[in-house]
Amino acid sequence: MSPSSLQPARYRAAWRWHMYAGLYVIPFMLMLSLTGLIMLLYQPVIAPALHGKLLTVEPVASEYLSWQSQLKAITAKYPQATVNQFRLPETAEQSSHFTVKTSEGENRNVYVNPYTGEILGSNSKDGSLYALADEIHGTFLLGETGDALIELAAGYTLVLILTGLFMWWPRQQQHWYRLFIPQLSKNGRSLWKELHISTGAWLALALLFLSITGLSWTGIWGAKIVQPWNTFPTGVFGGIPTSDKTHASLNPGVIEEIPWNLEQAPLPLSGSAAGTQAIPAGTPVNLDTVTGYAQQLGMTSFRINLPRWEDGVYSIVAATMSKDRISPLDDRTLHIDQYTGKLLMDIQFQDYSLIAKAMAIGIPLHMGLWGTANLILNTVICMLTLFLCISGIILWWKRRPIKAGVSLNPPAAIEAKRWNTALIIWVTIGVCFPLTGASLIAIWLLEQIFSHLFKRKAKLQRS
Repeated sequence: MSPSSLQPARYRAAWRWHMYAGLYVIPFMLMLSLTGLIMLLYQPVIAPALHGKLLTVEPVASEYLSWQSQLKAITAKYPQATVNQFRLPETAEQSSHFTVKTSEGENRNVYVNPYTGEILGSNSKDGSLYALADEIHGTFLLGETGDALIELAAGYTLVLILTGLFMWWPRQQQHWYRLFIPQLSKNGRSLWKELHISTGAWLALALLFLSITGLSWTGIWGAKIVQPWNTFPTGVFGGIPTSDKTHASLNPGVIEEIPWNLEQAPLPLSGSAAGTQAIPAGTPVNLDTVTGYAQQLGMTSFRINLPRWEDGVYSIVAATMSKDRISPLDDRTLHIDQYTGKLLMDIQFQDYSLIAKAMAIGIPLHMGLWGTANLILNTVICMLTLFLCISGIILWWKRRPIKAGVSLNPPAAIEAKRWNTALIIWVTIGVCFPLTGASLIAIWLLEQIFSHLFKRKAKLQRS
């Protein structure tokens, strides 16, 4: 069989794989877009609308009460709870924000008027709309199984992009930029097709970026392959004893606030003679002095994770992941011995590995945290992705055979000149993302088996 005679078969294969990927990906893409919109808009829009009275205060003095006195007010109000985290106000109109863990194991946000010490109220951090959207976005509420299914969806998004571009390319007789400009003069299914193709073209790079950065959080490609190799080597701080607990243990519930490349890194321990003096000897090591030290370093927006164990440390985190920084270039994580006041670790962006730096930049872009423009762009991407999914369903529905109710037959084949390049990219996807690669092989084998059975059945019927 000549190479030219293989082109129609290859085109039909690309069409089928585009359909297979779409059937699997669309439900997840709809879910990811909707939950993504909720998380994007929660802090700037939803939270102020729902909890405005807890988040804002009227300045009634020139100075705040001490942070330690505010902490004591919290412990008096919630004697059975453990205060795990403190976030100082960023403006004169903001309340102080503490996170406590109740005896039932629930993480709750508690808000304090920093001028009067009055406790304004609390709400559930674990049961918030953001936490629910975050958990659905990450696991589909199915735990590790859901995480694996979403990882597959992210991988198949790359397949969708590749096969969609491959199918468009042979048909295109005009300039390449026509791909981005729909012909609105058409109507019916042709118009839907134009809108679907152009929307997909505009979204291709964005979906590629979101898929790869999203994969960094998944349980296999992220947690087993990429993240371990790029976890910050805390051993560079020679002589600092480390715990069997990792930085990820500082995350409150399902919400990730610790920088990606630190999650699997062990925490340092308090109680040794290690470290350099941060808080002067003889000075109490408490929320006031720890906060004051961070401010002396020029840090203005950060949160402090209080020691949770006898050998735990004060962990000062200023990162885009915790929404305390706009630029990941300003990421900084400090650990202070709760007994000696010595600085045990000072981890900054310039200390990250190359891939960790790329992820530190990519993840806040993925989450829409890098300024207003990033937030607006990601919101538009989510809305266009919803349209892309809906238009794909409409295109399939309009083309299906009325009686059969389903179509597995591609349009007429058109000669494809880019197959070898597409095949190389396809194999690369399978190798780089093992879960996706394994499923591609499994589906290909099933397709070969069913194809052989159908041909055999047809041959028997003819005879």
